[in-house]
Amino acid sequence: MFFPRMKFLSLLTLALLTLSPAMARAEAVPSATALTYAKLLGQSCPGQWESQTCLKAASQSSLTLAANYGGALQERKLNAEAEDIKQHCAASTAATQGEYPAYALKSAFIECANTMSDVAAKTSIDPDVSHYQLLVATVMCLDKDAGCVEIEKTLKGHAAK
Repeated sequence: MFFPRMKFLSLLTLALLTLSPAMARAEAVPSATALTYAKLLGQSCPGQWESQTCLKAASQSSLTLAANYGGALQERKLNAEAEDIKQHCAASTAATQGEYPAYALKSAFIECANTMSDVAAKTSIDPDVSHYQLLVATVMCLDKDAGCVEIEKTLKGHAAK
């Protein structure tokens, strides 16, 4: 299926290109939250990204990322933007409450990531960049991107710690 892959790549490219300057570069030191979820994803996902165990871990990560970002926006009285995050990331947290197909969650993760990118560009307030990178990595691996090999190596390293 050529078109859906191109659509995904376009969405991902758009997300990465519209990040604020601080978000566009990798953080030197990942946050403690990102490290916690890197370990969880490293234990749950390599080689089995479409498993319910992995999808639940990815949804838990997305829930925390969205809640923390929404909270940071609310602290700055950006309630409409916080509501956008809540609305557009809600589906990405579904696997914390039940079992859902991987294709549906991949779509939800993409929507959440793109919304965070849009809000960051609009407000110049970024989510936790290292944690956001885990969301993008999850989408890449669910899409069977060639870069997933390196992502899995990194996550396995975190799982071993």
